Amino acid sequence: MKHILIGTLAAALLAACGGGDGGGAQAPSPNAPGGEVPLTATQDAAAAHAFVASTAATSSETAEPLAVGPTPLATSETDEPKPL
Repeated sequence: MKHILIGTLAAALLAACGGGDGGGAQAPSPNAPGGEVPLTATQDAAAAHAFVASTAATSSETAEPLAVGPTPLATSETDEPKPL
């Protein structure tokens, strides 16, 4: 399980955060201190998976790198592993 988390975190570190004009009215999620990781991704394993999956799916070569900092992602000892 730890190898999956390390691989997922490595993918998040290497992926860039793409921008968009985001015409929706949703307010952005508050970020964890010291980075651009949503606070929910540090509290819930499903939210952490959703964050990493969306970050890995971003294919922008020109976007700024994602600042992760020392933020730990949430994990679960009981959930089954999910593919990215």
